[in-house]
Amino acid sequence: MKKEQQELQDGKADCIRLNSEIERAHLLIANGARGEFGDFEDRLEEINNLCDSGHAEIVGITVQKQRKPIRTYLGLGKLKEARNKISEDKVHLIIVDDELSPNQQRFLEDFFQIKVVDRTALILDIFAARAKSKEGKLQVQLAQFQYLLPRLAGQWSHLERLGGGIGTRGPGETQIETDRRLVRKRITKIKKELAKMKTSRYAQRVRRLERAFNVSLVGYTNAGKSTLFNQLVRRKSLSSGKLFSTLDTKTGKMFFRHSSQACTLSDTVGFVNKLPTVLIDAFKATLEELNDANLLLHIIDSSNKNFMQQIEIVDVLLEELGLQDKTIIYVLNKSDKLIDFHKNDVCGQLKYFREINGESFVELSAKTGYNIDFLKNMIQKHLNKSYNDSSAISLARVT
Repeated sequence: MKKEQQELQDGKADCIRLNSEIERAHLLIANGARGEFGDFEDRLEEINNLCDSGHAEIVGITVQKQRKPIRTYLGLGKLKEARNKISEDKVHLIIVDDELSPNQQRFLEDFFQIKVVDRTALILDIFAARAKSKEGKLQVQLAQFQYLLPRLAGQWSHLERLGGGIGTRGPGETQIETDRRLVRKRITKIKKELAKMKTSRYAQRVRRLERAFNVSLVGYTNAGKSTLFNQLVRRKSLSSGKLFSTLDTKTGKMFFRHSSQACTLSDTVGFVNKLPTVLIDAFKATLEELNDANLLLHIIDSSNKNFMQQIEIVDVLLEELGLQDKTIIYVLNKSDKLIDFHKNDVCGQLKYFREINGESFVELSAKTGYNIDFLKNMIQKHLNKSYNDSSAISLARVT
């Protein structure tokens, strides 16, 4: 254990271990009052997608309506029902579609005697599996340690008894008995490493800003940002179709037909409802790329009946990042998946947006290429306007 503690202190611990085996899971949901994101079916679909991305298969579900949170998360009667199902279904873990308090998690693990993973831990686990660059891995590690720190009192003993897998990819797997002091020390060290990378990245951005008009893609996860990015920069790599397929910011060059002009295009991590605060904080450095964008493309899955709510979730996060005043083009993607009645409904909702936002919309399909040229023309108009404005300012200074 001394060796593992030293590895944690030195930053050499194997903090991201992948487990490709599918884990059988039982889902617990406290279904709150109306007014939450979407309806119950939509919530269930999203948590199922998260589980699929995290290599978990939902084989059972227990739901209870709750007006307010309770200490045991669900009532004891419902928990006993779930325990009986778990025994029959040979379940490996419990997944909870909310963030649990440390006390709730300890109670549930003692009650079920198997591993309990809440929504935040599941998302962190997916991020751990997706991170590729050194910076991305450090950002995920930082978020994991910050999440685990208040849970150290009971977390290590539970994890030691319950083993690895989902929710333990990261610090939990090899530092089970590490105390708070070492974890805080590691958090401090990661922050220092990220600060150095931030300085280096800032210098790179300054050089890039001097050369090109910058466009950044934002949007709800799985809206098709990476597919559109590949279309615009003419890359042939395939998108995975999984949630959070992009963690590290990708940058490419976009050229315009019959023109020598070009701009820089950046693809960023996707947002999701109830995105853990620790992840927002950890990835703020990466999302700083958005601060330097001359134009944002807000990519929307228009085939999702809750696309209006997804727009709102992304807009709220952009406001939290101080980006609400950026010029935005709303890109309604996946038009190839729309069926007639849904398309009419989408168009009706779009009419409201057009009244507010003028012509800052385009419907397209990144998959088929439909209307891609129309979007590029819109981007080029913004590029020309930016250069004309810059020239006017320079001329005014001279005169």
